[in-house]
Amino acid sequence: MLLVAIGLLVYPILKVRKSSTAVAYKESNLNINDEKIKELDLDLAEGRIDQLFYKAAREELDRELLIDIPAESRETAALHYTGAAKRHPALALVITIFVPALVLLLYLQLGMHSASDEAFVASQKQSRQPAGSSTKQPPSMAQLTKQLEERIQQSGGSVQDWTMLARAHKYLGQYGLAEKSFAVALQQDENNAQLMLELAEMMALSNGRQFTAPSRELVRKAYALEPNNANVLWFSGVAEYQFGNYRQAIDRLVALLPIAGGEEDVVKSATAMISKSREQLIAAGEEIPELEVLLAVTSTTEADMKTAAAVPPATARPASVAPAASPTATATVAASSTTSLSVAVDVSDEVRNKFNANDVIFVYAKAKQGPRMPLAAQRMTLAELPATVLLDDSMAMVAGMNLSAFEQLVISARVSKSGSAIAQSGDYIGSTDFENQKTQASINIVIDTAVP
Repeated sequence: MLLVAIGLLVYPILKVRKSSTAVAYKESNLNINDEKIKELDLDLAEGRIDQLFYKAAREELDRELLIDIPAESRETAALHYTGAAKRHPALALVITIFVPALVLLLYLQLGMHSASDEAFVASQKQSRQPAGSSTKQPPSMAQLTKQLEERIQQSGGSVQDWTMLARAHKYLGQYGLAEKSFAVALQQDENNAQLMLELAEMMALSNGRQFTAPSRELVRKAYALEPNNANVLWFSGVAEYQFGNYRQAIDRLVALLPIAGGEEDVVKSATAMISKSREQLIAAGEEIPELEVLLAVTSTTEADMKTAAAVPPATARPASVAPAASPTATATVAASSTTSLSVAVDVSDEVRNKFNANDVIFVYAKAKQGPRMPLAAQRMTLAELPATVLLDDSMAMVAGMNLSAFEQLVISARVSKSGSAIAQSGDYIGSTDFENQKTQASINIVIDTAVP
């Protein structure tokens, strides 16, 4: 571009040389004619010729001039004006040398300044990034789920793969897909009591949170395998209660109370169901010990029992939160877990008035610096708050990505009208940071902040 610009500037200056010869020849004829006219004028003035001869001579000179220089045309006019111009080689040299030099200096000055500004901005952005973080956003939970599905399609999938996929679908609220994935995992590991419980949970959620005969049978099989497992006792108690088998429901829940220990919400929910089951048996004419006698095996005080008796039965609650809020909760930490968080969740009055009782609540833990996907999560509804939710290592959706793997956690609870697992504008959230000591801990969260 620079060479083209120089050529356009220099070419007209150097082009004059080609046409100047013809124009100079015509100008010389004009000069000669003027000289002859001056000589005639001088001869006439001094009397060497008369007027008649002078007139004839002038006419002859005019004829000769017209023959030598034809009538003015566009071409001859252009040649005339071009011939009037002069060549300027020095100016052409100046343009050829100094214009590129000037352009180069301006480019270096302005170009380097712009590059420096961009480099400075980039360095500032980089300095704001947390140590060890990447500018590339990690994939979302939906993307990770899709990648896991593709991997399973290629390899067939192990028990662990299908379990992780089922838990991911559960987190995204896709209960039908979660049920199918748990079923495949259970086919590969037929004696896994935990998979039986999780499959029964998905079947109950797909059936309006009510256990069906197949899901109840799964719970019974799990009880036969692990009769002292807190999760199994809870599921079994709720399932038998819903099927009207109140004596077995009382037996399972009474056995759960000593294991629940200091979990106050677990004790309250279990005691409420025991009380309701006892009332149903009495109404049917059966003899049943007093409630205090049934609960004598626990350390619960008389005041706690009276309070628990006023709590509504847990059967109307979803099976995806801790026992205080639903039949699928985990009363104690699994033996393999090293981190267990008891999260007490509530919502401010202002936020509660903006949502419906059936709107979804997500309670989850994420790494403060690390993957965006939850390390553990539970799902419930606004009507169940306040409630206590248990998050532990057994809820990991990806192998190795559990609570114990990270020292700094962010515990959050979010209410959503859309039920989306991804935070959206209009949702409300409550969060708190947690220094992970890889042990049991209690955390309180109030949902009171709008998601922008």
